[in-house]
Amino acid sequence: MRSKYTALLLLVLMGASAHAADDESASTGFVNFAFTVEGAERTAALYVPPDYDDSKSWPLIVFLHGGGGNGDNNGNALTERFNRQPLVQHVRKHPDRFPALVAFPRCPEGKIWSPMPADPVQSSWRLERHGRDPVPDAEDHITSLIDAVIAEFAVDTDRVVITGSSMGGEGSIRYAALHPERVAAVAAVSGSATIVLEDAPVLARMGVWLFQGETDHISTAPLAKRMVAAIQGNSGNPRYTEYAGVGHAIARRTYEDPEVIAWMLDQKRRPK
Repeated sequence: MRSKYTALLLLVLMGASAHAADDESASTGFVNFAFTVEGAERTAALYVPPDYDDSKSWPLIVFLHGGGGNGDNNGNALTERFNRQPLVQHVRKHPDRFPALVAFPRCPEGKIWSPMPADPVQSSWRLERHGRDPVPDAEDHITSLIDAVIAEFAVDTDRVVITGSSMGGEGSIRYAALHPERVAAVAAVSGSATIVLEDAPVLARMGVWLFQGETDHISTAPLAKRMVAAIQGNSGNPRYTEYAGVGHAIARRTYEDPEVIAWMLDQKRRPK
């Protein structure tokens, strides 16, 4: 049965050629996607490929934004702030590189994306910002969004990949470790302000690629390398890219690399 979002997309695409100049989101396949979290209504942005149809299953990429992007979309996720994100801009510029659904949730105010244990290993910047106690998290928002997209679209559930930058990088690797039954791989960008070494055995059984700026004082290279070593110590084969002489702002450089996008789309959940 055709979902309401599939029907909406067909209408969008039918009018795209006539209205592309007036409605950029229509011409690119970005739509507002409504879902609920414990009865509360939320809106995520969702990219649906122009050639989407439900005769086959599609990969799903979930992107988690960084700190400073928290808030309530109030029914419209396609905001000016959303359009500034490097991954969004790359999808618009090179839609041919994204034969996948790409979901962009928004973290509520006062929360981080994924739960952290008390007193985790963390950088001095993060310790000063959050202290040693757990911070409220939006893990249920990620799970509810994934479930809602799977319910409405033809998703290959063995090819769900999570990625994010800064707070989103930290949240993506933690979420992947907590939900290996949902996630095939994680690409974490500037996400090592805090690491959970106990997650290494789980991460060793999935695709992992960490990206880090050498001079970043927020998410530090030493912590990223420590996480990589822990995964390797559990017979994992993580990838690690460090940009020499670069600080925290590496998201654009990472997401504009076609190899990174191709890697995410190539990942598949491994058998237990």
